Amino acid sequence: MYIDNYKVEIKGSKYHEKTDKKMKDQVLATYQSDEGMNIKALKNILEELADSHEAHHNISFNIVMKQYDHD
Repeated sequence: MYIDNYKVEIKGSKYHEKTDKKMKDQVLATYQSDEGMNIKALKNILEELADSHEAHHNISFNIVMKQYDHD
């Protein structure tokens, strides 16, 4: 299966110095590309990102599959 583009957000907690509070559910990093790839290559990228950001839990996907337009 071929993936046309992807966007991965790493969310977590971030310390806010001015308020001296820990903010939850903040976007810590975003990775995206419009370069197509095989889904197996995307799996490798996801595993590497999960390892480097210690983000192995509570993973969700939003996938859009468009039907081929024959016109």
